[in-house]
Amino acid sequence: MTTEEMRVLELNSEYLGVSLGTLMENAGREVARVITNIEDIDESRILILCGTGGNGGDGLVAARHLQEAGAFVKVVLIGDPHRISSPDTKKNWEILQNLYAIPSEILKTERAVKRCSSISEANIIIDALLGFGLSSKVREPISTAIRLINKVSGVKYSIDVPSGMNSDSGKSMGTAVNAAYTITMHAPKPGLIQNSELTGELHVVPIGIPAEAYHICGLGDLWLFNQPRRTDSHKGDYGRILVVGGSDVYSGAPALTGMAALRTGADLATILAPSLVAPSIRAYSPNLMVQGLQSPILDIDSVDTVLDLALQNDVVALGPGLGMADGTKAAFKEIAEALASLSKPLVIDADGLKALSTTGQIFEADNTILTPHWGELQVLLNRRSKGIPDDESRLELAQEAASKYGAVVILKGAVDIIAEPEGRFKFNKTGTPAMTVGGTGDVLTGIAAALLAQGKGAFHAAAAAAFVSGLAGERAVHDLGERILATDCIERIPLVMR
Repeated sequence: MTTEEMRVLELNSEYLGVSLGTLMENAGREVARVITNIEDIDESRILILCGTGGNGGDGLVAARHLQEAGAFVKVVLIGDPHRISSPDTKKNWEILQNLYAIPSEILKTERAVKRCSSISEANIIIDALLGFGLSSKVREPISTAIRLINKVSGVKYSIDVPSGMNSDSGKSMGTAVNAAYTITMHAPKPGLIQNSELTGELHVVPIGIPAEAYHICGLGDLWLFNQPRRTDSHKGDYGRILVVGGSDVYSGAPALTGMAALRTGADLATILAPSLVAPSIRAYSPNLMVQGLQSPILDIDSVDTVLDLALQNDVVALGPGLGMADGTKAAFKEIAEALASLSKPLVIDADGLKALSTTGQIFEADNTILTPHWGELQVLLNRRSKGIPDDESRLELAQEAASKYGAVVILKGAVDIIAEPEGRFKFNKTGTPAMTVGGTGDVLTGIAAALLAQGKGAFHAAAAAAFVSGLAGERAVHDLGERILATDCIERIPLVMR
């Protein structure tokens, strides 16, 4: 399990009510259990070297459990306790200060680490310095601590990954602990398999992550898309979105999609609309760039214009308010085929879905999202049924559509279902009945397009989009009551992402 996948699971567990502190407590207990099963701890002097992050917190918890099992345990904190980054680690450090049976020492500098005799005196050394996700060179004083750990004869255990190892690649980031045993949480990290020399004997332990954390849209899914922007960012770095839609009947839909994309973080949104409605869309907001087609509808003569503009953008949102004229359906078929051949990231919604059902087009699931409601899903699958089935049946049908079209499907409903062709799925439970108001589907399309532009793949973008869209609706209802508009949801996208 990669660094990103593990972080998503942890945060989604927290969203479900299983706190990071609970996971830390479980991790420390499991570390102690593995060590007591392997070692005769009654005769051992155990030294736990802790960093100031979550990995150090796991070590602090393990200290209590090992001491309770009869070991002589000492803890050394490498770094300043006032700079402990994890609230749960800080809490466990404070607990340790009340426990006279477990002596502790603070080493803030490289010189202090070099003068520490406890490292060479210990029979068992537990490395809880750095956890998964390290991406830069190990800094002092931890790098000195790692070198000293590797020099001494005590049996070395690493918690989660050997400190200094990149958990995804297995690469040593300057220096890394050469562990005899690694006790990793929940699932093996790729680097542990790729660099077995540093890993030693691998033990995978459960820490109480619920199965639902794999299948719920939560804070972890949003975390993937909510990282700080680089200081050297330029216009366009975070997405150029092209919205192809609009007709003489529906002029607001593409505007809602474009504004939602901008509010989600896309840098630029261009609306390509028929000549009759382009002026009204242009008047909607100065934030949108609007280009008019030469014809009153999207027709076969518009295809080259769409494709030329698609090449200048990162993601195409195709369908909002498009209409179902025969010429539009013919144009859609050619556009969809061409964009699929170009592997252009694509979100298809509304009338685009109805047109898609007649094409037989197959896409690439990593860069294509379909956003049907129940009625549109039935059109995509060419079947009709009375009423809306239960979530399990909806999931089966969403997966069928995903396989049929080679795309990720967001099946909208009281519970949204995100499905991909290979069988992976998630449920999204954010949202409110007030979101039955017209336009909220167009908002979801814009959110999905903006997130798809960040390059994390269609499944992750779809899960986060459904989560954000539902939360924006909930926030709008909280602020305004149940009589909300789609624009109310758009205005609250930045709030719920923050």
